[in-house]
Amino acid sequence: MLIDMLISYHTAESSQARIKGGIEATPAAGESGRTRLEDVRPEDRLLQLLRRWFPRCSEPDSTINPWTTHDKNHMDQSQIAPPDSRPEDQSRPPEEVIQELVEELECLLQSGQRPEALERFGGLHPVDQGEVLDGLPRELRRSFLDDLEASAVADILEYLEPEESAELIGDREPAELAEVLDLTDADVAVDLLQQIPEEKQQETLEAMTDPAEVTELLQYQDDTAGGLMTSDYPVVTETTNTPNALDQLRLLGPDAENINSVLVVDDQRRLVGSLSVTRLALARPSALVGDIMDRDINSVSSETDQEECARVLQRYNLNLLPVLDSEGRLTGVILSEDLVDVVAEEATEDMFRIASVGGERISGPLTNSLRSRLPWLYINLATAFLAAAMVSVFEETITRVIALAVFLPVVASQGGIGGTQTVTLVVRSMALGEVPRRLGLRLLARELALGLIHGVALGIVVGFVAYLWKGNFTLGVVLGLAMLGNMLVAGMFGAGVPLLLRHFRMDPAVSSAVFVTTFTDVIGFVLFLGLAAIFVDHLV
Repeated sequence: MLIDMLISYHTAESSQARIKGGIEATPAAGESGRTRLEDVRPEDRLLQLLRRWFPRCSEPDSTINPWTTHDKNHMDQSQIAPPDSRPEDQSRPPEEVIQELVEELECLLQSGQRPEALERFGGLHPVDQGEVLDGLPRELRRSFLDDLEASAVADILEYLEPEESAELIGDREPAELAEVLDLTDADVAVDLLQQIPEEKQQETLEAMTDPAEVTELLQYQDDTAGGLMTSDYPVVTETTNTPNALDQLRLLGPDAENINSVLVVDDQRRLVGSLSVTRLALARPSALVGDIMDRDINSVSSETDQEECARVLQRYNLNLLPVLDSEGRLTGVILSEDLVDVVAEEATEDMFRIASVGGERISGPLTNSLRSRLPWLYINLATAFLAAAMVSVFEETITRVIALAVFLPVVASQGGIGGTQTVTLVVRSMALGEVPRRLGLRLLARELALGLIHGVALGIVVGFVAYLWKGNFTLGVVLGLAMLGNMLVAGMFGAGVPLLLRHFRMDPAVSSAVFVTTFTDVIGFVLFLGLAAIFVDHLV
């Protein structure tokens, strides 16, 4: 119906007008060789209208694959298939294909066939190029990078993590580094610069052709909205008429191909709304942007955490998120494609922190792994000695009933796994925004209820096994009660520790697992051995 209204509007505006592309107004009866307007499919009629009003942007470009999402700078390279690629490679694991490419490239370089190596490497997608470079020996990689053009290196950086980018070219001289960063997006340049010493960072900025946007973004933390945003996005004022707004889009050229809306600001650059490109293209020439824009628009401040930005984008199904300063002025835009990586990054970060390996990469330097793991291993060792000290209190009881020592690992392991299950679920739910502060007590009650159920179910089983194994009914009861108590402790501390850490504005993922394991071990031993000490006469 919308298309029919547009066609009606168009024909009323000029009944004698002819539509570009060979579609003309309705001919007289019996006229042949022409296509009647009403005989054309509605979607084709709309396409012809858009081609009339968008002459530059509507013509198809035979060199562009409409299904790709890369920007124009990456388009040509991304469409090149790897030389000698085989259809069967598509079904093979990517790591196998990459490993073969690494071995092939290494063989070519070592045999002195550098031109062939460059040709083979140049046919790969930038994301594959980055993985291949990461797999090469350090010396070969360094010498090979020197042969690549700055534009090729810049394309690769678009797909690498900041740490990987710094490892790849971070040791270059400021002038050489600036040459590459001039060809990357500002946010990519900022991510890399934040990985190098401040002195070298400043020298690189001074060597760049136009460092203004990069310098502006450097003032924000990299895990905030300001650190993620880009300022290169179409913006119009609400008093702009639609033809002028369309002209501003045309000035973007190929960069406008993935843009589906523009942002609208007032004279003070305060955000007032947004406008889809489709609505803009179909509006009357006399219409003002402020009259047809959508005023209901979500936004975040420049200091908003990247995790919260991802939640807002997901919750409201947005493809972009405007970023405002403290006075409501538009400073930049976060695109949905930029937050896809954030979601994966935050999930990975939480998982690593629970395991006390945060900030570590499997292929990173050994020193980073040591700094990440060893302190927590020392902390865990201290908690283990604390548990051992609790056991030592009941040495006399254990001496009288040796069988108690057999079941200590059972109590500790079940409490530990129960606590880990709870803390992992709670921390991840917090990260996804599924646990608002007002629901904290409800969550605690839920996990206590689950702990009670698990404790009863497991306590009956272990008690029965202990009775059959050792032939002592009292031992079975003591072990069953200890298991019940320990699972309650696991549920209480598995939910309570993350909630408590959040209350004190600490990251719940950092040390929750260590604390929970300590509590379940210590309290589990105390419950088991304490009950055994009470009923020791019945256990002998």
